[in-house]
Amino acid sequence: MNELNALITLNSMPLLGSVKIQLLLQVFGSAVDALNASPEDLRKLPGFGSKIISQWNPEEATQTAELDQNLAHRFDAQIIPFTDKRYPKRLLNIPDFPILLYVKGDMTPSDHQSIAIIGTRSATHYGLEMAHKFGLELAHQGFTIISGLARGIDTAAHEGARKKGRTIAVLGSGLCNIYPSENKNLASVIAENGAVISEFPMNTPPDRQRFPQRNRIVSGMSSGILLIEAPVKSGAMITMRMGLAQGRNLYALSGRADIPNFEGNHTLIKSQQAKFVSKPEDIKEDFKGWLPTIKKNLEIKPAPPKLEREEEELLKIFPQDEIGIDHLASLANLPIQKLNVLIMSLILKKQVKEYPGRIYKKAHVAH
Repeated sequence: MNELNALITLNSMPLLGSVKIQLLLQVFGSAVDALNASPEDLRKLPGFGSKIISQWNPEEATQTAELDQNLAHRFDAQIIPFTDKRYPKRLLNIPDFPILLYVKGDMTPSDHQSIAIIGTRSATHYGLEMAHKFGLELAHQGFTIISGLARGIDTAAHEGARKKGRTIAVLGSGLCNIYPSENKNLASVIAENGAVISEFPMNTPPDRQRFPQRNRIVSGMSSGILLIEAPVKSGAMITMRMGLAQGRNLYALSGRADIPNFEGNHTLIKSQQAKFVSKPEDIKEDFKGWLPTIKKNLEIKPAPPKLEREEEELLKIFPQDEIGIDHLASLANLPIQKLNVLIMSLILKKQVKEYPGRIYKKAHVAH
């Protein structure tokens, strides 16, 4: 079994998400070695409780992964791991980046110059018209347009962009289960000169809980995010908050004050968390030289990572200054192997920074 096959197998395991797979790779050195880990070794890892251990079945997952690869081959889809040079580099900057991307079509270096266009499924005629207009003109100016292939704003943005340039559709299901079904033809057209991508195995059905996961990829791949039309409580606003936490440039159109569908836009514009735009040139001017604006004093903060009890206890021991591994081991009174595992997990969760010589320091995280 090679490393890609092993990553696909890990990705097929129940209850394993990106962060846990990252931890396995850190601890065991490779996906192949992680699959060979004993239940006793796995129990030592933070977050690997009895529920995960009871469903740890590499042999069964290997069979599932083989079926997944066969489906990818049949559908002419690529499976791109996070270690591949084709993997979007910007996406690696989010803590829970996808371990794998299933891709129908092609990813290109020009996709680094990308704008996400998002909004409600129940859009007004004005919103649909503007999504199409911005998608078309920004694609014509060299941006790759990213959206989620949903009804409404997403569809209009894709339709506009594909006429003049590249667009990428990010799914909340596997590539075998295009959702909504009426966009199957659109997905095929997008793949001809862009890409349809998913982090989920090929035959994964659509599910409401997977759409927020999809949204972090939409924002994570983008240089900036344009909100066309959305109420305050909506998936599009969740994506905007994700983008804000990821340091992306945010943009929003304004709409009629008496239409609830634009309350999300107006909230972001009034709080100066999104820049008001009325034409595509308003966005393009921020990317001269492709240097995104750094936002300061953001009111919406990223949600703090969930820490296991042992991680919280170790973090309390850390002083404000740097500390060496030997001193930390004496303070924590833990076996060195256990301590190493906890430190690796805290580094992955950006709670601790590592310096040369096995020197560590508690990160200053604003919550």
